[in-house]
Amino acid sequence: MDLNPMVLGADILFIIRNKDLTLEELYQELKKQINLNLDLYYDTLTYLWLLNSIDLNKNKISKKTSVSKKDIF
Repeated sequence: MDLNPMVLGADILFIIRNKDLTLEELYQELKKQINLNLDLYYDTLTYLWLLNSIDLNKNKISKKTSVSKKDIF
């Protein structure tokens, strides 16, 4: 795994594609694969949230199924 936020963001979206995870569960899943620090983890989650790619509800992260241009612009 690459430590670039865009690549890490794609990895996060892949992991949560079929099930919602808590912040801690997702972090632990990523830690199994790479040496990840919390700053990069939260920066990447913020990046995905700003792109409207993920939702955070009741401490669970879920992938949005589709994102339209109007959601971005």
